[in-house]
Amino acid sequence: MVAGELHRADHYICALPIERLEGVGLEAPKLEYSPITGVHLWFDREITTLPHATLLDRTMQWMFNKDAGRYLQLVVSASRDLTNLSRNEIIEIAVGDLRLYFPRVRDARLVKAHVIKEQRATFSAAPETESLRPTPESGLPKAFLAGDWTRTGWPATMEGAVRSGYLAAEAVAQAAGKPARFLIPDLG
Repeated sequence: MVAGELHRADHYICALPIERLEGVGLEAPKLEYSPITGVHLWFDREITTLPHATLLDRTMQWMFNKDAGRYLQLVVSASRDLTNLSRNEIIEIAVGDLRLYFPRVRDARLVKAHVIKEQRATFSAAPETESLRPTPESGLPKAFLAGDWTRTGWPATMEGAVRSGYLAAEAVAQAAGKPARFLIPDLG
């Protein structure tokens, strides 16, 4: 339904999040979630000229320079250890990690900070996870699945989601009797 009007198609691609599948009559894989935390920090001066950096052996894993080295975004994947911490505790960890890599932080004043905890950011990859990820075939004759949580051969990333769309389009083409290849082979 779109704007209260029912539309029909020969085939459908469902690209909903895992937790929404059962609401449209599709079985959801039993995958566990992994949180991602984003920390946004605005300083009164330039901290770095680097466009991005990996912070090795720290809580904060990635730094992205969002505005002239004064606004930095930090990202922590699989951030389970941060889930129960307060906003202020996370900001303190973030600024502490930055001090080790960017000495200018020591003299800067933090003007503003924002913390975003996405508890269900992605599914948690484990050895048995790949077998739980569905192929594009949903079990319904006209419905196909796409999403970073499907079996793409890649982790749950934006690139994995794109691959899933190509694989779902290939499944639709096959079902329509017009096989086609859309997925670009991996670079080797």
